[in-house]
Amino acid sequence: MLKRVDTIILLVQDVDASVWFYSHIVGMSLKFKSPGWAEFVLGDVHLALHRKTPELLEKQDALATLGISINFEISDAEAMAQRFRKLGINPIGGIKDYEFGLYFFVNDPDGYIVGFREYKPEYATQVDA
Repeated sequence: MLKRVDTIILLVQDVDASVWFYSHIVGMSLKFKSPGWAEFVLGDVHLALHRKTPELLEKQDALATLGISINFEISDAEAMAQRFRKLGINPIGGIKDYEFGLYFFVNDPDGYIVGFREYKPEYATQVDA
């Protein structure tokens, strides 16, 4: 029986570049790093970065990043977007105002979509981070 989502693994070209992106730009805390692997934890979900190797690429579709995105709940979309801009990364399409709240996204170094959502109070989760 399923209990929860445990780990999301992204295949990346350059683990160091992706670690820098997720730690310095997104703001996640690095839990573990070794050659070819890095792992972050946010709440009870792990985000792992695995270096693409010829063996892995043989098993992966060339369009592996299509349809994949990671989304974070945030408390202030404007402040987070401004942080990205100061680091030279412009949110793609700007901040959008949806029924659930504000949303924007950027691409990480491997082209994965990384989204940030500031929920309106009636849509916010009941768990404090």
